[in-house]
Amino acid sequence: MMQRLKDAIAVLLGKAKTEKRKNINFINTNYTSTEQEFLDSISIEFLFAEFGEDRVNGGGSTFDEKNRLDPSLKTLRHYFPNAKYTVYSDFDLNIDGVNLIKVKSPVLQPEHPRYGYRTADYYKFMGLLNSDADFKCVLDTDMQIISSDIIALIHLTKKFGFCVPYNDRQLLRQDMQLSKDTQLIEDDSKGLGHSYNQSPMTLWQKDSRGMLFYENCAEIMKTDPSRASLVMWKSAWKTGIYPYILPKQWCVCDGNEGINDEVILHVGHKSIKEYYNDNR
Repeated sequence: MMQRLKDAIAVLLGKAKTEKRKNINFINTNYTSTEQEFLDSISIEFLFAEFGEDRVNGGGSTFDEKNRLDPSLKTLRHYFPNAKYTVYSDFDLNIDGVNLIKVKSPVLQPEHPRYGYRTADYYKFMGLLNSDADFKCVLDTDMQIISSDIIALIHLTKKFGFCVPYNDRQLLRQDMQLSKDTQLIEDDSKGLGHSYNQSPMTLWQKDSRGMLFYENCAEIMKTDPSRASLVMWKSAWKTGIYPYILPKQWCVCDGNEGINDEVILHVGHKSIKEYYNDNR
């Protein structure tokens, strides 16, 4: 008993690490009749933004070039077979059952090496604004939905209007210090606000606060482009409107392996893909 207490104290003080879970069992149950009636009563759209014909992933994982939107599309369809699926792209990305919106980028500085990332984030914001669905969600293509708890994302969005994921760096200042495509933080927050991630981002119907937030994000990205987390912070600081932040279980990234209650895995991170494939 005394040794277990000492071990627990060591973990709390950061002097020892918790043991990673070896047997992983995701929550997967059939939707109840009430849940299915709810899903049937609303319109749902999932959106993607893919630019450049070569698939690029910065997290270290490799994916099938022929299935550009997988694993996100494949795993979403398992839980939402009747949803609408749309991709914004600058090339002919033709996938069965997916609506293609071919566009040109209005983002400034096309010579910048992060131009493709900036453009994709711009159309993530615009995709949410342009969708007529009751529930709309934009996410990257390297996400793996692994739990029927995904339905809670719709209820959270309906309750709070719009949601964005937790950023593992948390502090905006540290995000800007550790990331690419950053700028100096010039507002009075001194970078001590919470940073945001971009997958998944959601909006309920035409929620006025969410619309204003994403409209400002799109405008800032178009005219003063940089890393999306900074763009989103600038929008929040300008408007005083900020989204509900989803816990890390909604975008499980490198370093969060085995946290329990996972809903979406960011398998673009090699460590996440390997850990969960090896332990299922």
